[in-house]
Amino acid sequence: MATKIKIIAATDFLEVTTEGTIDITTSRQLLTDIAHAGHDQENHKLIVDFRGTQSDLTIAEVYQLAAELCQHGTAFRRDVALIVTPGLNFDRASFFETCSHNRGFSVNAYTDYETALRWILQA
Repeated sequence: MATKIKIIAATDFLEVTTEGTIDITTSRQLLTDIAHAGHDQENHKLIVDFRGTQSDLTIAEVYQLAAELCQHGTAFRRDVALIVTPGLNFDRASFFETCSHNRGFSVNAYTDYETALRWILQA
């Protein structure tokens, strides 16, 4: 069976500052927008590309975002790959991955597109 993949550029859904910074409000909105955009495509796997953005979220806010995944039903029950830039963004994305796994979600963080795509195709 063919794998259906939906690729989402975070900048298509978020309002970011001229420096590309995302805050908690826009992050929550991104979750909602992705859930609504994929509502009819529950069999699709997702790649969300955050490269070119920066996050000033605290660890507590990242934890809250992971907890909010449950509010979106099955939208995030499929495989989701997050692509972020190395460094602090990856550290936060990795923490989000851990929190998501603890809630039964299949969310993994990557710093390059090819590795993320390989995981999506194998999962």
